[in-house]
Formats: sequence, C-alpha cells, structure tokens
Amino acid sequence: MSDPLTHALALHTAKEGRPPTVLVDMDEVLCHWEKHFVASRRRRFPHIPIADAGNRDSFDLFTGLSEEERRANTTVLDEPGFFAALEPVPGGVEAVGEMVRAGIDVAVCTSPWLSNPTCASDKLLWVEEHLGPELANNTVITRDKSRVLGDVLIDDKPEVTGAVQPQWSLLRFTRHYNRLLEGPRIDDWSQWREGLARVLLERGGPPRHPASGQLTGHG
Repeated sequence: MSDPLTHALALHTAKEGRPPTVLVDMDEVLCHWEKHFVASRRRRFPHIPIADAGNRDSFDLFTGLSEEERRANTTVLDEPGFFAALEPVPGGVEAVGEMVRAGIDVAVCTSPWLSNPTCASDKLLWVEEHLGPELANNTVITRDKSRVLGDVLIDDKPEVTGAVQPQWSLLRFTRHYNRLLEGPRIDDWSQWREGLARVLLERGGPPRHPASGQLTGHG
C-alpha cells in the first residue's frame, strides 16, 4: 500500500492532469529570519532591549513598540545584505529537494521588505545558494500571495490574505505567533509529507480549473 502522500499525489494528478504546485515561504519557514534579526538588533543597538527569538507574540514586528524601537527595527531591516545572510531552518532544504524528486511542482513564494534596497536580490541569492538555480528561477517575490497560482502554500503568517480569493490552501508552519490557530499545520519539516498529504486530500473533489491570468511575482 502506498503512503498517504503518494496516494494524494496520484489522486491530484489524476483529477487535475498535472502534479500539485506547492508554494513555500522563506522567512521563518525556509530560513531563520527572527534569529538573525534579533542578533543584528543587539549588535547595532545594544542599549535597546529586545526579547529573544521565539518570544514575540505578534506577527507584526512593530506592535507595542516605542518610537526608538521602531526606528531601530527599521534600520536593521533596511540593511543591505540582511536577507542573504539568514541560516536555513533545519530540514527545509532537504524537504524541498524531496518534493522536487517526488514530482511536485515547487516554487518559493516570499514577500519583500520594500524599503530594503537589496531585499529581492538577496532572497534570490539565498535561494540559488541553498536550493539551486532552478528553484531561484521558480521564485515569486510578491506583496500579495493571493494572486499566485498554486495548490498549497506553506507559510508561517497567521492569515495570508490579499486582493483576490486564493486558489491555494494554507498549510501553516508553526511559529509562536500562530500556534493557537486552527487548521492544517506542520510543526517542523519532519512532518511535511503527512501535512501536505492531508491538505491535498482535503482539497479533493471535482477537477479545479485555474483562472486566467499570469503568475504574479512575503517570515
């Protein structure tokens, strides 16, 4: 008997005539964004206290901060090269490789920090270094993920919304600021096969016909 993911992939391919497209977020999903941010903040502004990574209750980085703290955060986030220096989340690079080898259409889907002059290029460099040039070519950098075509989005953001009703289903990557929300999730990359199988099987039903439009190119 096949495992749940193999079964889910076969059902999806039979119904849709193609393998599923899985969109994978970067910050706090593929790379340790918060860990690097806290270290950079402490290095550049040692006189301003900041909580350890993993202790932030709000996804919003500026909630409840003083003006001095807000300026410090912005300065750190605007630093050229910031987004190229992030450490990979354990198991993420390997999981993406396993998805590709399983025949899944994988695309990195990430949002930019608009005021950082090198954010987009840094993210592409990170993907090319850790995942390879093919995945770099399949990277979508957009402020509105609802417009990106796909079947499943793996993301840490508590609620991913935008201008349109997304075609993808959300598979949350557990972080402290989303841990109490209901819905499909994986706590780490060791659970990706079971989590993805669950979402694909829940989507089920009759064939889905993509809306017209082009792929549009934000833990």
